[in-house]
Amino acid sequence: MNNLISDKFSPINSLKLFALNEHFHNFVELQKNQKLPKVILLTGEKGIGKFTLIFHFINYVLSLNSKHPYDYENLLINKNNDSYKRILLHVEQNFNYIGSAKPNPATIENIRDIKKSFYKSSLNNQPRFTVLDDVELMNANAANALLKLIEEPSAYDYFVLINNKKQNMIETLRSRSIEIKVFLPTEQKNKTFNHLKENFKIENNFLNNYLELTTPGMLIKFSDLFSTNKIDGEESFDNMILKLIMLFKKTKNILSLDLIDFLLDIKFYKLTDKNNNKTLEMLETKNKLTNLVNQYRKFNLNSNTVLNQFKIHFNHVR
Repeated sequence: MNNLISDKFSPINSLKLFALNEHFHNFVELQKNQKLPKVILLTGEKGIGKFTLIFHFINYVLSLNSKHPYDYENLLINKNNDSYKRILLHVEQNFNYIGSAKPNPATIENIRDIKKSFYKSSLNNQPRFTVLDDVELMNANAANALLKLIEEPSAYDYFVLINNKKQNMIETLRSRSIEIKVFLPTEQKNKTFNHLKENFKIENNFLNNYLELTTPGMLIKFSDLFSTNKIDGEESFDNMILKLIMLFKKTKNILSLDLIDFLLDIKFYKLTDKNNNKTLEMLETKNKLTNLVNQYRKFNLNSNTVLNQFKIHFNHVR
């Protein structure tokens, strides 16, 4: 969980819940009435606030008897409450997290480690929450291990599976869960992005004009990466792609490849708008480039080869 806490944009560091208030209140009511599902599946685009939502709810539950409980009226985590402090120190027995802070999804070894932790009783017999992020990326072995874990949960164990819709998830996991689909209307997306932008002091750049193509959380990260690495929006498309490919080669920061995908969305959004008669051709080209990025992500292809392929395909529809 170190990477999750050290990331300044991590939901764990988001003390204020800016969106999805209705979902939060619904969870609270279910918990009060002892009807909270044992296995919850939150489905929606990455960066829409699913983990922030559930982390706030978990803090609400675990801090109920704290001297500094969750501020329910203002939807605010009190950073002085004991549970929050224990999470930051990696000693909270009632909160487990498995995710892909690194490019790799949860593994069977991760699931087994969680199972070992279950041999210990929950602290103060409070509910114990296990959050599994990017659950759709799990392979069959990890998914089967997880299924065994969630089939007979103890009286105080709850599981939250987060499906970011990067690919189709294993249906047996979905069938064992109560699925809640999460999305933000346009107005709420704009409000959330503006709150986050102000909170994290993100500078304006041309990416901010394309919120409709992504989510508030992802756009904040993209904008920060853009400015941190001094990428100029006036640069050519080729130069921006080159810088991001070199950045990934140097740092292995998967976000740089996600930003390439977003730049592709923007570029082809503009091209399609200007050339409606070539929409199908452009869609095919965009799919080729997106697949190229995915191959680079998985197989560590030669950077120059990837860049050359970008130029060939992109010049074809320019």
